Amino acid sequence: MKVLTFHFRSNLSYDDVMKLAESRENQYKDVKGLTQIVYMKDERIDQYGSILFFDTDENLNNFRTSELSRSLKEVYNLVGLPEIRIFDVIKQLP
Repeated sequence: MKVLTFHFRSNLSYDDVMKLAESRENQYKDVKGLTQIVYMKDERIDQYGSILFFDTDENLNNFRTSELSRSLKEVYNLVGLPEIRIFDVIKQLP
């Protein structure tokens, strides 16, 4: 299992970011191998993030090169570059 974390700041309001996230839910449901997505916000530094869980490297890489992934910067009106990290899941609770 692979995990992609995406951290960013946006010029949009919280309400606008949430409306966009909700409007794109069906697109994420169609992403092959995406088993879970979690959205988050760090109020202290006004930063948003998401954690995406993929079943394989191939499906994660396919997502990273997809139009859905490439559109994030423009859609969410990002401030600067997002921080993207990829992790291997090494242990999972049963």
